[in-house]
Amino acid sequence: MEHLNGFLAYLLAPLNLVNIGGILRVLGVLLTSANPVFWFLVLVLMRFVLPDILLWLTYVFYPRAMAVPQGAGLPENPLVSVIIAGRNEGESIEKMIQSTLQCGYHKLEIIFVDDHSSDDSVARARKWEKTGRVRVFEARNHNGKPGSLNIGLTLARGDFIFVPDADCELQPGIIQHLLAPFADARVGAVTANLRVRNASHNWVTRFQECEYALNVSLSRLWRAPLNLLSILPGAGSMFRAVAMRQLGGYDSGLGDDTDLTLRLRKQGWKLRFALDAIVWTDVPDHYGWLLHQRSRWTRNMVKIRLHKQGDLYHFWRFGFVNALVFTDILIFRVVIPFLALWSVFYFMATDPFSTPALLTVVYWMTTFFLFIKMLIAHDIAATPRLKMLWLAPLYPFYRFPIHLVELLSMLREFLRIRLWHPYVPERIWARIPHW
Repeated sequence: MEHLNGFLAYLLAPLNLVNIGGILRVLGVLLTSANPVFWFLVLVLMRFVLPDILLWLTYVFYPRAMAVPQGAGLPENPLVSVIIAGRNEGESIEKMIQSTLQCGYHKLEIIFVDDHSSDDSVARARKWEKTGRVRVFEARNHNGKPGSLNIGLTLARGDFIFVPDADCELQPGIIQHLLAPFADARVGAVTANLRVRNASHNWVTRFQECEYALNVSLSRLWRAPLNLLSILPGAGSMFRAVAMRQLGGYDSGLGDDTDLTLRLRKQGWKLRFALDAIVWTDVPDHYGWLLHQRSRWTRNMVKIRLHKQGDLYHFWRFGFVNALVFTDILIFRVVIPFLALWSVFYFMATDPFSTPALLTVVYWMTTFFLFIKMLIAHDIAATPRLKMLWLAPLYPFYRFPIHLVELLSMLREFLRIRLWHPYVPERIWARIPHW
């Protein structure tokens, strides 16, 4: 209890102006120390902060570097096929179709593939067939999202394929912004910028507004020019049709967005990000649902990135950049989280909270850099809203349970515990290889 009280005293000290001098002296001691744990945490913080700071400096002082490159790879007013796959999406499919028709680009076709729904999804979607720009395909079996998207791909006639989720809405101008990077004939796919539509619902969605701003808008904005994108999210990505068909579409088993992204990388296609191409999506509004979602995402990360497509690290086969993408995922999504967990157990087994000053300085450094990152995200991407900046001191506590669930999910996947997930129909799961 004495150590816990000491930690809390250090934690709250910056809120007391009288103690700021003492905290600065502690920080000075730590900066000149040889404590490996402190410097390890500082290096991790720098990895997640420096790219965003450099991005902002580029945005301010050399904005031309962020301009979309010009080229001859984009035909004039190409036909765009919008493929929407959904199951029991009756409450949202009409809004999605309407927002697509009103997005400001007229040379498009909408293909809705219903994945054997038990609600009125098909009836609601068919109302829009009278526009002449919407086609509805009703599957007789539950095929899963990748299988349904493949059906849509066989029906598509466009030069470019846009794949959004059925429960999203598109912001006007999105198609033009997504098409622009395809002027470079080497670009095979472009991902949209995901924004949280239900951000004001409760504290869970407010935190996710900040999270999407940092991990989607900012992260993909600096990764894309370096060709380091490792995922084109299924909630909103556009593909060059020839690239999709070159790959044979989606793998109907473990073949959603991550798998297709890595296969495009292996084929040598460039991947880009369109900041102004905005897709509005609803995020989980209950923390339990959020943890369940992140568990599924993490298990799929291990399934696809580390097992199925784990040969991406062969730089002599797929190039140095692809090997760098694999290494980045392995170190920062697997190795460092487990090292952090080991550190927690180490301190608990030796002398818990024996270094309250160290823990406090790391916490306030994290909070400070989060505040800076949120300001940068708002300046460049207009998200999160400024009134959300007060969440920065609480953000580490929001993320901590998520990190624990992700670690547990990775362990379960590495140990091959309950590999199947209802996301893939059982009849399809039974006939695919498992890594």
